[in-house]
Amino acid sequence: MKKIVSILIMALVLLAVSVPEITVEAAGGYLSGPGTVRAGDTITLTFGVSGSNLYGVSGSLAYDSNQLQYVSSSQAIGGSWVVEFNGNNFVAYDNALSSPINGSANLFTVTFVVKQVSPGNTVSVTCTGITGTDGNADIGMGSAGYSVVVAAPLSSDNSLASLSVSNASISPAFNTNTASYSAKVKYEVSRLNVSATSNDGKASVSVNSPTLTPGGYTNVTITVTAENGSAKTYTIKVYREQDPNYVPSGNNDVADIVIDGFLISPPFSTENQAYVVWLPYEVDSLSISAVATDKLAKVNVEGTENFLAGQDNIVKVVCTAENGEKKEYIIVAKRAAAHDGSADELVTTETTEEIATPDTATITDATPSDVATASDADTDIGSRGVKTVVVVIIAVLCLIVGWVLGRIKWRK
Repeated sequence: MKKIVSILIMALVLLAVSVPEITVEAAGGYLSGPGTVRAGDTITLTFGVSGSNLYGVSGSLAYDSNQLQYVSSSQAIGGSWVVEFNGNNFVAYDNALSSPINGSANLFTVTFVVKQVSPGNTVSVTCTGITGTDGNADIGMGSAGYSVVVAAPLSSDNSLASLSVSNASISPAFNTNTASYSAKVKYEVSRLNVSATSNDGKASVSVNSPTLTPGGYTNVTITVTAENGSAKTYTIKVYREQDPNYVPSGNNDVADIVIDGFLISPPFSTENQAYVVWLPYEVDSLSISAVATDKLAKVNVEGTENFLAGQDNIVKVVCTAENGEKKEYIIVAKRAAAHDGSADELVTTETTEEIATPDTATITDATPSDVATASDADTDIGSRGVKTVVVVIIAVLCLIVGWVLGRIKWRK
C-alpha cells in the first residue's frame, strides 16, 4: 500500500507541476453488473468513472463475504493507465500524465461467485471513498453501488407431460419416466405425426420425425430441454412395412477384402473367388475385413483362427444378398511348417456314412497322384507280404545249413 501511495503522491506532484491551470470538473463513479443473479453464478462487475481532466482515481470495494466470494480483478482501461489493488483498496492513475479521462471510462472489472444465497435476498457490492484528482486538487466522487435480488434457480425439469402419435400406436403406453417406445406402421405411412408437451412450461420441446425407412427401423426422437439447459430424449423406434412392389436385391458381390498385415494373391477383384495368402509359422490367425458391393447385403468371415502349420487352411468370406443368395470367396492361408520342418497333423473325423459315400466332387478335382484306389492299396499290401515271407524262408535255410555244417565238423 505504501508503494501505491508513493506512486500516487509522485503522480500528483508531477501533475501539480505540469498542469497547474487545469481543475477537475463534475465527476462520479459507477458500478454495473448482470441484472439477474442466482446462487452459484459467477458474476463480473465493471467499475468506471465519468468526469474531465482526471489523472488519478482511488477508492475501496465493500461486499458481504458471506454472500460473495472474490475471484479476481482485471484492468479495463488501456494506454498509459495503471490499476493496482491492495486488498479491497484500489488506485488507478495515468502513468505518463498524457491521457486524462475526459468523459466516461471503465477502470477495472472484478469477478465474484455468488454463494448459496436464498432466492429473494439482495447481494450488493459498493465502491466507497471514490476520489479523483487532476494533480492540483482532489475531488470527492462519492460512492458507486451494485445490488441485485437473487432469483430462484432455473428449473431442471426436462420431462414430458404427454406424448401421442396420430397415425400410429406406440408401445408401451406413455409414461413420463419411460424414454423408449416402439411402433409399427404400414408402408403408406412415411412419417409419424407426433404431439408432445413438456411438464414444465419453461422447458422447450423439439420433435425430429424423419422419413421412415421402408422395410426397416427409424428412430423418431423428442427432446425436452429444461430451463437450466439440461436435456432428455424420448425415442420411438418405428418399423415401416416394405413396399409391396419391392424386389429384394440379389447382389452378393464383395467389393473388397483386406487382410491386416498381409497381401492376398492375386490382387482382389470382385469376379475372382479364389485367393492365397502366405503366412510365417509364427502367425496362426488373421484379421480379415470385407465389404459388400450392395449395402443391403451382409458379409461374414469364417475360419480365421487356429491355422495348422505346414497346411493349407481354408478361410471363407460369405456374402449374403438381400434376397438370401450366398456367394463364397475362398482364401487359402498357407502357414509355414515349424522351424524344424514338421507340420501339424490334419485330424479329420468322418462318419460311416461319409466314408461309404465320399464327396465325388473332391475326388474328381484331385490329381491322379492324390487318389489311391482300393486295388492299388491291396496290391501294395500283397507285395510287401510276399517280400516278408521270402526273407523269413532264407533266414531259416541259413540256420539249417549252419547247423548241418557244425555237426559234420564235430564228427570229424
